[in-house]
Amino acid sequence: MRFVWLIVIFVVGCGGHDVRVEYPAAPDAPTGTLVLKLSTTADVSVAVNGILMVDDEKTDKIRIDRVPVGSNEIVIAANGGDKAVKAWVTSDYWTTIPMGVPEPSTGFLKSIFATLVSIVAYSMLN
Repeated sequence: MRFVWLIVIFVVGCGGHDVRVEYPAAPDAPTGTLVLKLSTTADVSVAVNGILMVDDEKTDKIRIDRVPVGSNEIVIAANGGDKAVKAWVTSDYWTTIPMGVPEPSTGFLKSIFATLVSIVAYSMLN
C-alpha cells in the first residue's frame, strides 16, 4: 500500500501545474486577462512590462489577470530559451498567446559523456 501512495505522490508532484497570478494594476484602470499556453511543460519565468510575474515555475499554462488594456511587453524564459513579444490586451476577451518552447536541455550530460569518452580513449592510447 505504501508503494501505491509513493507512486501517486510522484505522479502528482512531478507534473506541471497551471499558474495564475495578478498584475499589480491600479484599481480603477481598465484591465484584461493574458493567457500564455506553452507547447510543453517547462520551467518558466515571465515578466510583463518589466514586472516579474512568474519566477521559475514548472507549468504549461500561465494566466495573468488584471493586465492593463492596450499594448504590453511580455518576456518569457523557458528551458534555456527566451522570447520577447508585444501583445494587445482587451477587457472584452482573454488574450491567449500560444508559445513554442525548447525541450529541456541535455547538453550538460552530453558534455560529461564526451569528456569520459575522451579520457578513456586517451588512456587506451597511452
